[in-house]
Amino acid sequence: MEKLYSFPEDFTPHKIVAATYKNRLNNWYEKETFDWPTAEALAFSTLMTEGHRVRLSGQDVKRGTFSQRHAVTWDQNTNDQLNLFQRINTTSSVAQLTLVNTLLSEYAVLGFEYGYSLHNPQCLVIWEAQFGDFANGAQIMIDNCIVSGEAKWNTLSSMIINLPHG
Repeated sequence: MEKLYSFPEDFTPHKIVAATYKNRLNNWYEKETFDWPTAEALAFSTLMTEGHRVRLSGQDVKRGTFSQRHAVTWDQNTNDQLNLFQRINTTSSVAQLTLVNTLLSEYAVLGFEYGYSLHNPQCLVIWEAQFGDFANGAQIMIDNCIVSGEAKWNTLSSMIINLPHG
C-alpha cells in the first residue's frame, strides 16, 4: 500500500491528490476498508507482481473518469509525471501496467484495443468508456467483432470493456 499511495520526498503532488492518497492509507490501516480505486490498484499490482501485463486505455484513464484513479499524477513544481505503478516490484521484465489516454473516437480506439488483445493474449486489455453512453459510438465494433469474434473467427480475446456509468 505504501508504494501505491505515497510520494517520493522530492515530489509535490496537488493537495487534493495528496489528501486522497492519505485518506486511502488511513482507511486501509485504521478502518480496514478500501474503495473501488484502491481495489482496482491492488488488483493491477497483484497481476504485475505475478508477471502479467495490463493495458488500460480510454479518454482519461490516467486520472480516472471521476478523478478517482490518480494512477499518474504531476509534480506541482516541475510538472514531472509520476506513475505510481512503476514503483511496484515485479519478477518479470514483461510485467507492467500501460495507461493510455486516448482520443474521443470510441469506434477506432476500441477496434485498436480489440486487435491488441488478439495479438497479445497474455495481456489483460481494458478499454474504459469514460461515460457508459460513449460505448454507443463503438457499438458496431462490439456487435460485429468482440461479441461474435469467437464464433466467427475462432479467436479468443482478453478484452474487458469498462463502463463506469453502466
